[in-house]
Amino acid sequence: MHAIVSRSEKRRAEIADTQDGLRLILRSEGEHSPFFTGQLNEMLCYSTGRPWQLDTPGFSSVEVTEESGLLRISGTLEALHVSMSLTFDENDLLRVQVSWENRTDTVVSEAAVGLLFALPKRSKEKVTIPHLIYNNNPSSDPNRIVPRLGVGPGKGYICEEHRLPIPCVNVEWEEEETRFLSLFSIPDYVETNDGVVHYGSLGAIQEESRSLVVALSGVLMFNGEKDTYFIAKNITAPYPEGYLDFAQGSTLTKMYALDWGTADRSGHAFREIVRKSIPLFAPVGKSPLSLDEMIRLKTNAMDDRYRSGERGAAGYVKFTDSNQNGNVSKHPLHYMYGWTGQCLKLAWCDAKLGIESGQEERVDRSVRAVDFYVSQSRTQVPGVRHSMYRLDEGVWDDFYWNKQPVVSSRSYGETISDLAEIVELFRESCLEVPSSWIEALRESAEFLLGGALPAGIYPSAWLMNGHPADGMITAAGLPCLIALVKTYGITKENQYLEFAETMMHRYYELHVETFERPFARSTLDAKCEDKEAGMYFFLAAYELFLLTKEERYREWAEISADWLLTFVYVWNPAYNQGSAFRNTDFRAVGWPGVSVQNHHLDVFFPTYEFWKFGRLTGNELYERWGRVSLDAMGQGICTKPGEWGFTVVGEQGEGFFQTYWNHRGHSNKWNPSWVIALVLNNALRFKDTLG
Repeated sequence: MHAIVSRSEKRRAEIADTQDGLRLILRSEGEHSPFFTGQLNEMLCYSTGRPWQLDTPGFSSVEVTEESGLLRISGTLEALHVSMSLTFDENDLLRVQVSWENRTDTVVSEAAVGLLFALPKRSKEKVTIPHLIYNNNPSSDPNRIVPRLGVGPGKGYICEEHRLPIPCVNVEWEEEETRFLSLFSIPDYVETNDGVVHYGSLGAIQEESRSLVVALSGVLMFNGEKDTYFIAKNITAPYPEGYLDFAQGSTLTKMYALDWGTADRSGHAFREIVRKSIPLFAPVGKSPLSLDEMIRLKTNAMDDRYRSGERGAAGYVKFTDSNQNGNVSKHPLHYMYGWTGQCLKLAWCDAKLGIESGQEERVDRSVRAVDFYVSQSRTQVPGVRHSMYRLDEGVWDDFYWNKQPVVSSRSYGETISDLAEIVELFRESCLEVPSSWIEALRESAEFLLGGALPAGIYPSAWLMNGHPADGMITAAGLPCLIALVKTYGITKENQYLEFAETMMHRYYELHVETFERPFARSTLDAKCEDKEAGMYFFLAAYELFLLTKEERYREWAEISADWLLTFVYVWNPAYNQGSAFRNTDFRAVGWPGVSVQNHHLDVFFPTYEFWKFGRLTGNELYERWGRVSLDAMGQGICTKPGEWGFTVVGEQGEGFFQTYWNHRGHSNKWNPSWVIALVLNNALRFKDTLG
């Protein structure tokens, strides 16, 4: 028996010599049963030829040496010599460094090597792969292509390391307590002579009797299909890369880290991914712009979006004129309220800037935009409002669900919340608030009091007659709960807060208590588990904590904040030579991804609320990451005409492609107005607080 113990003496790694060969055993202090036990012969993977196989041919000529705090194992794996060292770091993570070396006199061609950690199937098993797999994505539309783990031989998902904001696979299960094992990969890459960057790969495979956590040298598997990767919405393609040729004398070395232990409760082991990733990856982001610069640039872009028209039409168009300003949209000019339009959030920004700078024109523009929405978007059903306005035709329009016009609960809740924020801003600034704005808030709140599903939450959408369009349980309607809370803040009418608190507990039971059903369906075009659904639970808990100071809301905000952080990059992938990201030293740290379907980066993140919540509660993690995230989003903003493909200063693309979902190392020019609104709104509030 060879063993090493962590510096805290709370963990122990053993190499035991059994009749079946060497066995790795991972233990914790005071625990009777190990968290992991596996034969080394079954942990080292090696194959040559296409398609790759998860072959474990066996480890021969094995030697084990024990030094101070380090175990070293070496031997032969088919044509390669393998050495493995194990040591605990200062954070009790077990660092595992593995080297594969060709000591033969021939080239080993089309090789795939790696590590396998086999875990027996246990009760309530959950697999989390950040940004990609959350309890196997149960709310995702089965007709759409998203990452999934099947059940059976070879049914798994293995992706490029650069697709992972936190390169980790976490498996949770129930014994007498909630236990977990996490495998982190420290990303490393090989660059070819033509400047193409290749990373290793990471994933999981579920079989009937066991689950495999898999770390490989670069070969992939998408939903059971080898040598396949996800390149766009509902599109996969062959991936011929990932195979290695080991020249004579060449070596591949990889570093991993293992973490294990018990979770606070069932379904919450994913939180350990976040807690351990920050010290492990020591992330350093980028801050190319000051707050003042960011505000100046985004204000210019906002000003370019303001339009007025007949019948009092006023607002901020989702896209600029289709043939001008470097815009790629062919949509006619229109306002969109909430979601990717955020017309009233821009109205708040305009008013905020006007109040602080004494520019009455800005305040007047904001008033006209709000008045137009409040007075003109109503339908025959009180509280049901249209979602879009087409300027050229002078008509209101809606979202559509199964070809029927609907009100999206997500976009509606956002818009009513923004209206409440504008009322609050005007009151704080001693400006007159039209009574029609307060009446609109009350009318919407009264509709929301009666708009819940039998499950006690809001539907994803309502038909124009006010009836739910669908009965599916999702987190999409959380912005409407926030709208109720904010309306209470304006009217002080208790029934709104009481209803919101009751519903908040129901959302907690459905999504957060066990994460059997992770947050999903807020990104309207994705229909899957997504960052924004979790974001609105966090914001709801945050707003309720500000109002009530109740500890449960603080706890719920922390839980959902950790879930959100599984979408945020803690490391900086390298990009191919010639790419825009390589040329500009684009850094992914601080950027969030979108959903299990949309594997790109965007600026939809509650940076200010993260920062403020961290300050209020003394949690440095959230305070730090709120600011790191905002600073990171200064990248990709057009600072002079022609930069990033835009002619209007301050514009920014919606999608930044850090992986092979779309065009890796580049951003797009799709620039709906929310990209202006979210950054500007957050930056203005940071500036207001920090001075």
